[in-house]
Amino acid sequence: MSLDKLFAGTDELHVGKRIGKGGEGEVYAITNMHGVALKAYLPAFVAAREAKIKAMVAANLHATINTVAFPTKVVADKRGTFVGFLMRLVPEHKEIHELQTPSSRLKHFPNADYRFLVRTAINVARVFGQVHSAGCVIGDINQRSIMVSQQATVALIDTDSFQVVQKGQQYLCVVGVPEYTPPELQGKSLNGIVRTVDHDAFGLAVAIFQILCMDRHPFSGRPKSSGDITIEQAIKEFRFAYSMRDTKMQPPPSTVQMADLSPKIRQNFELAFSPQGVGSRPTPSQWISALEELEQSLRPCPNNKAHHYSRVAPDCPWCRMEQAFGVPMFISHDANAHHVPKGSISDGVGFSFNVVAIEAILNSLTVPTQIKVAIPSPKVSYSPSAEALASASTNASDGRLRKVFAVVWGAATIFLFAAGLPPIVPLISAGIALYLAFRSDSADSSYLQKYKSTAEKVRGRVQHLQSNSPAEAVQATRAAILEKIDEYKALVSDFKNIETDYNSSRRQQQLDAHLSAHGMRGARIPKLTSGDIASLASYGFTTAYDASRRDVQDAHGIGPVKSANIMTWVNQVERKFLFRTDYTAADRAALQTKRDNIISRQQGCADKLSKLVDQLKQQSKQLNDWIAGNDVQLQQFVEELAQAEADLRHFKIAVPALQPVLPHQPTQPSSRRPSSYSSTSGTTRTTFGGGNNSTRTGSSIPSCPVCGSGMRLRTARRGKRAGRQFWGCGRYPTCQGTRNI
Repeated sequence: MSLDKLFAGTDELHVGKRIGKGGEGEVYAITNMHGVALKAYLPAFVAAREAKIKAMVAANLHATINTVAFPTKVVADKRGTFVGFLMRLVPEHKEIHELQTPSSRLKHFPNADYRFLVRTAINVARVFGQVHSAGCVIGDINQRSIMVSQQATVALIDTDSFQVVQKGQQYLCVVGVPEYTPPELQGKSLNGIVRTVDHDAFGLAVAIFQILCMDRHPFSGRPKSSGDITIEQAIKEFRFAYSMRDTKMQPPPSTVQMADLSPKIRQNFELAFSPQGVGSRPTPSQWISALEELEQSLRPCPNNKAHHYSRVAPDCPWCRMEQAFGVPMFISHDANAHHVPKGSISDGVGFSFNVVAIEAILNSLTVPTQIKVAIPSPKVSYSPSAEALASASTNASDGRLRKVFAVVWGAATIFLFAAGLPPIVPLISAGIALYLAFRSDSADSSYLQKYKSTAEKVRGRVQHLQSNSPAEAVQATRAAILEKIDEYKALVSDFKNIETDYNSSRRQQQLDAHLSAHGMRGARIPKLTSGDIASLASYGFTTAYDASRRDVQDAHGIGPVKSANIMTWVNQVERKFLFRTDYTAADRAALQTKRDNIISRQQGCADKLSKLVDQLKQQSKQLNDWIAGNDVQLQQFVEELAQAEADLRHFKIAVPALQPVLPHQPTQPSSRRPSSYSSTSGTTRTTFGGGNNSTRTGSSIPSCPVCGSGMRLRTARRGKRAGRQFWGCGRYPTCQGTRNI
C-alpha cells in the first residue's frame, strides 16, 4: 500500500516507522502528531471497514474513554480514498501475556508481584465495564489487544473490531479467538451474530483467570476418561478443568487451585464457566468487587517475601509451583523491598539478621525434660462429715434391730424344721436369718467407693495437667526456630557462593537465558494452533527453555509430531546461541536476579524467626507461671479426698494407698541435621539463568550417550516405566538416546 500524501481531514500526515502488524492492516507512528498512530488497512479490507470506522469516529467514542484506542479521525489518501484511521498511541504498555507468563514477567515486569497482578485484573474488568457503558461490545477478546503498563494501568487496542451501534445501524464484530469465545458461540460462524455483554463476560472471566493463575487457561486440562479433547470442545461442553463440580476434567499438575483464591473469586469462575451462568455471567462490576476482596486478603509468604497470596489459601501456591517447575514466579528487584526492621543488606551474606542473638535466647532457655505435678496438701484438717456422723448413728440402731430380727427368725426356722415341712422351706428361712445376723453396714462400702472415685479424679487431673503443660508448645516453637535458623544459614552460604556457582556453569546459564528469551507464543512452529499454545502454557511451557527441560507431551493434546516440531524449533533457537566470555549486562542481571531471590527468601526466614521468638518468649512466660501456680480444680479434688479419708477413718475402714502418677516427658525436638533448604547439599545445586531456576546434578545437563547432545527430562508414557522420568536426547526424534535418572 502507498503511504504517500495521507490526510486526516485537512491535516497532512507524516508517517513514521511501522510499530505493529495484524491480519487486516499495519500500524505506523505519526511523526508530526504526538501520541498518535495510524492504522492502515490492507487493500482487501478497505471496503469492509470504511463505513464502520466513519461511524465510530462520528460517534466520538474516543472522547468517552481515554484508555481505549478508539478511532479519532478518518484517514484518506490525496484522492480522498479511505485508507484507515488515527488512534491514540498506547506507549510503554506490553501485551497482557508478557505479565501473566512467569518467564516473560521476570523480563518485562521484574518488580511485579501478585498484588500487581490482582490490581491489573481489577483494571481489566474496569475497562471492560467502561466499554460496555459506552454502548459497545468488545467481541474479539484476546491477549494481544489487552495492554498493561508498569503502573498496572490497562488499555485496549484493535477497537475497530468492536461491535458498535450508530444511528440505529449495527456494526458487528465478525472475528474472535476460540479460547475466549463462549460455549454458545463455539463452532459457529460469527458473521451476522449480534454479540452481547454476556458473551464478553465469558472472555473477561478467561482473561482474569489467566492473569490470576500464571497464564493457565481454565479449560485446559486432561479428561478423566481416555481420549483427547481440544480447548474449544472443552469450552463447548462447559468442562471447566478447575471446577468443584464434576466436569470430567482434571487440571494440570502443580498449578493454582481454587482453594488458593478467595470465595467470591471461586464463585464467579464457577458461574462464568457453567451452563447455569449463560445469560447471567459475572459483570465487570461484580469482578471488581470480588477482586478487591482478594486484594485485601493478600499476605506475604513466610518463606519468600516476594510471594503474596490469599489468607484463605492453605499454603503458598507460588512456592509450590516454583518447586514443581524450577522457575521463579516472582522476584523483587526493588531495593526498598529489601528493608525491614532488625536487618540490613550486606554484600557478604545478603539479608543480614542477628541469628546469634536468637541462638543465645535458645541456649538460655530451660525446658524441663519431664513434667511432674505434685499433689498439694489439704489446706485444713478434716473431721468426719455431718453426713458420716448421722450415717454412723443410724447404722448402730439398725444393727441392733437386725440382731433381734435374726434371733426371732432363727427361732422360726427351728419351728419350721420341727413342723415337718419340706426341707427347702426351713433352708430358705435359715439363709434369711444368717443374712440378717452377719450383713455389714452399707455405709462401709459407699464411703469406700466415694474415696476411690475421688482419688481417681485427683489422679486424672494430675495426668491432664502433666500432658497439657506449656512445655509442649515451648519445645515445638524451639524446634521451629532451630529449623528456620538452619534454613537462613544455608541461604547465607548460597549467597556467598553465587558468583562462584555462576562462573562454574556460566555457559549453561547464558544458554538458559537465551532459551528463556524465546517464547512459543509468536514462534512459527508447524501444526501448533493457538489452542495448543494455551494448553502448553497451562502446563508451564511458554519458552524454549521450558521445552528443553521437560517433555512437552506432558501437556494435553501435544503428541509426538507436535513435540518433534517444537524440539526442532528449540534446536534452531539453541544453534543461534553464542557464548560470551566477557561479563555482559545479561550476566550481571542474572546474578542480581539470584541475589534478589535469595534475599527475598532470607527476609521470609527473618520475618518468621522474629515472630517465632516473640511467640517463644510468651510461651516461656506461660510455662514459668504454670510451674509456679496452683491448679484450682486439683486443689478442690484434694480437699474432697481429705474429707473422704476422714470419713473412712471414722468408720474404722482402712484407707487405700493413692496410686502414683508417672511423670510426663514432653516431645523433644529432633536432633538438628543438615538443612534440607540448602541448594548446595550434596552434588545438587540450584542454578538460575535468565530469571529461571532449575535443579540439576552437577553443573550441567548430561550429554547424550549416542550423539553427545544435551539431554532433557522426559516422562515415560507407556511400558514398565510409565509415569517415571528419564533423560532423553534433546535431538529427539532424530536421536533417541536415553539415560536413566
